[in-house]
Amino acid sequence: MQKIIFVFVLFALIGFLVVPAMAPDHFVNNSDGTVTDTKTGLMWAAQDNGSLVSWHTARTYSQNYSGGGYTDWRMPNLTELASIYDPKEKNNHGYHVTKLIDISAASCWASDTRGYKAARFNFTYGRVYWLRKSYSGPGRVLPVRSVK
Repeated sequence: MQKIIFVFVLFALIGFLVVPAMAPDHFVNNSDGTVTDTKTGLMWAAQDNGSLVSWHTARTYSQNYSGGGYTDWRMPNLTELASIYDPKEKNNHGYHVTKLIDISAASCWASDTRGYKAARFNFTYGRVYWLRKSYSGPGRVLPVRSVK
């Protein structure tokens, strides 16, 4: 009986230590300026637009983006932006997102609107803020497209 318990504990310990190290990351660098999230079926621009933009400019930028040779890019919604937020991970700028995505400001515009306001998702705190669409404070846009 003690041998069975020992073997069970040994296998459990090995599984506990080895399986997390082998778990694949669900973000894939496509080596063409895009990153695919295999968990959601979304393809993201590997970097944001790099400058302050209003919501209107962010939407236009996303619609005209042609990263990876694709032309069906759009502005992400709040749910999509929240799907790449990871409180345990930080990119090179210190924001909570995979290192494969270069978000250079704390917030990114979302397509969600309420009258004259639009949503921005904050990658420092994982929160949503509603601002005037004309506001161009320290926010960016990160184009997305569906691959499924």
